[in-house]
Amino acid sequence: MYGAEFTSNFFASDSNAEDVPCALCRTDRATSVIMIPGKNTCNSGWKEEYHGYLASGYHGHNVASAYVCVDIYPEYIMGVVDQHNGKLFYEVITTCGSLKCPPYKNDYPLTCVVCSK
Repeated sequence: MYGAEFTSNFFASDSNAEDVPCALCRTDRATSVIMIPGKNTCNSGWKEEYHGYLASGYHGHNVASAYVCVDIYPEYIMGVVDQHNGKLFYEVITTCGSLKCPPYKNDYPLTCVVCSK
């Protein structure tokens, strides 16, 4: 089993090939936590936990992948630039077609927000 790495400096300066720390969004003061892709604010009645950019594996890799919201100020494990190329985090870029544009912009990174209620 491999850990995860950022594949570029998109998420933070000098983060290319740095390891992504494990994280779990959990709160005792809410019954629901959701991630909303394509937005950077929560709907009325919801509290923002954090916002950032959508990440996933590369669409051309034959491995399982999921979309995750990477905080706008992400943490990473500095000094572990070993390029194991295990699970790689890529920024999710829009492609118009089945994705309706507008409201989205073609070839643009997607934002995301994590909200609780």
